[in-house]
Amino acid sequence: MKRISTLPKKLKELPYIYRIELLDRFYGMLDKKEMTFVNPDKWEDPLENLIFNAKVIKNGKAYKNPVKEKIFSQCWSYEGDSYGIWKIYTTKPNDEGIVKRHMGVRITTKLDKLKHLAEINQGQYYYGLVDYLWKYQLDKLPKEERIKKALKITKPSKEHLETLLIKRKSYAYEREVRLFAIPDQSLVDEKLNFLCRLKFEPNEFITSLRFDPGMEYNEFKEHKDKLIENYGFKPSQISQSTYFRKNKYVINLDD
Repeated sequence: MKRISTLPKKLKELPYIYRIELLDRFYGMLDKKEMTFVNPDKWEDPLENLIFNAKVIKNGKAYKNPVKEKIFSQCWSYEGDSYGIWKIYTTKPNDEGIVKRHMGVRITTKLDKLKHLAEINQGQYYYGLVDYLWKYQLDKLPKEERIKKALKITKPSKEHLETLLIKRKSYAYEREVRLFAIPDQSLVDEKLNFLCRLKFEPNEFITSLRFDPGMEYNEFKEHKDKLIENYGFKPSQISQSTYFRKNKYVINLDD
C-alpha cells in the first residue's frame, strides 16, 4: 500500500493506527475474513468529499467525473485510547438501523501491515493523512489549479485521492488516516455497489484489540476467551479501555 502524504512525528515514532467497530460487525469481519470499504459519496459530512461533491461544470454543462464511483475508502485514526473517539464512533446505526451507543472494539494495526491488503487483493491501494483546514482555506480550493487538474483526469489517480484528504478543522481531534482502494471490479459488491469487500487474514493484520470501556468485565472476559479459543488471538493482544472505571482515589483530610 502506497503512502500519499507525509507522516507526523508521533506516527513515525509509534506507527500504529486504530479503528473502532461495533461488535456485530467486528465478528462479521473475523468470520468472513473481509474488510468493507465505502464509496466517499456515503461519508456523512458534506464537506468531507468536498471536491467530488462540488457542482462541477465542464463544457458549460454539469459534469460527473466517472472516477467518483471507482474509489473506496476506510477511515482510521492515529489517536490512541480517547474517551471522545469511543463515544462518537460507537453511537451510530447498527445493521438493524438502530441509532444508539453500542458496544465496540478498537482494532489496532501497524502501518507496515497495510501492505497485506494490497498483496492479497487485486487493484491499487493507498493511504494518507487527512489535512484539516479552516473555512477560509476550504473556500479557496475550488479555484486552485491542482484541484481542476485532478477533476479533468478520467481514470483513478493519486491526484483524486489527495482531494479526499481534506476535512474541516473542527474534526482535527480525530487525527484521521484514510485507506483508499481502487479495486478490481470483482471486489465491488454486486448489489450495493458503493461497497467494496477486501479479503484479509485477521491474525496477520490485527496487532491488538481493545474492548469498550462501558462493557461489564464478565462480558469482556467472555469475548476475550472466545477470541483466544476460536480465533487464535493471544491473551496479551486483548485488553479493555479503562475510561469508565470507578474513581478509587482516597483523599484523607486528617493527614
